[in-house]
Amino acid sequence: MYLHRHIANRRRAKAQSLVELTVGLLVLVPIILIFFDLAVIVIGVQVNDQTCKQAARAASSGDPVSANQRAQAIVARANQQGSSMLSNFTLTATTFNPTTVIADRNALNPYGGTVSGTVTVSTTVDIRPFLVPYVYSGGAPLTFRSAQTYPFTFVAPNTAS
Repeated sequence: MYLHRHIANRRRAKAQSLVELTVGLLVLVPIILIFFDLAVIVIGVQVNDQTCKQAARAASSGDPVSANQRAQAIVARANQQGSSMLSNFTLTATTFNPTTVIADRNALNPYGGTVSGTVTVSTTVDIRPFLVPYVYSGGAPLTFRSAQTYPFTFVAPNTAS
């Protein structure tokens, strides 16, 4: 009789442990996935900020006429290095202040001179984490935007002969 009761108590204890483990995992697994998603979002925003900063730096160095091409090359490199969760880096704008920078630069031909101002580059990135988009946007990727402004000074060469 004692052995039979002992075996029954042991089975009950094992079943109770299994139920506790199952309930614990049902709570713990979603929490871990949400933390993973939040980490992916934070990393994605940081990568977008770094890409925007590098694109603005590239746009501010050199001839303002080709600034957009230099910034686009940085964004294209970010797209090549991106993962499936971080995709579609997009150069949304390259703007100059004053807005007449390229006209001023072209007006300096053939004698050359200095053109200065600021360049602002804007980028966006789509982030596709596992759970968070389904909660907030019905499965659509989360889109984040970044903008960086850098000063520039360009000296147009004297091409007069």
